[in-house]
Amino acid sequence: MSQYLIFLAIIPFAVFNLTKMYSPRRRYLLTGLLTGLVIAPVSMGLIEYTYVPIVGKAIGLVGMLFNLIHGSVGYFFLVSFGGMEPGVLLTNSQLVSINMVNALIWGSYYGMVGFNIDAKLATQDQAEEHAHVGMVKQKAV
Repeated sequence: MSQYLIFLAIIPFAVFNLTKMYSPRRRYLLTGLLTGLVIAPVSMGLIEYTYVPIVGKAIGLVGMLFNLIHGSVGYFFLVSFGGMEPGVLLTNSQLVSINMVNALIWGSYYGMVGFNIDAKLATQDQAEEHAHVGMVKQKAV
């Protein structure tokens, strides 16, 4: 099962490369949105590599750090609003609901960060275009 969770990490990389061709103005928005959608399940899948000696321990540590940041938010959200009981063993359906809440929270957060990056890059491109047009006009005169 963890291999399928890690396979989800391909989606943001694919979108990042595809938006070069099809939608460069929304590149970081779409990449951030899809990164937020898959970061919690991918980090959970990386934790399961701690059973592999040496290299797996390092990969599992990275997964644990990301899961501490991204995985607990959905759990605390559901517990605080009465979606599940605190302190009980989680079932697969509860893990799915936690990851769906995480996808909504982190997808919107990383999507907003990506939108701001796109907006900043667009204003820099416009400033460069205006500077280039000004230089061309000065040379023409």
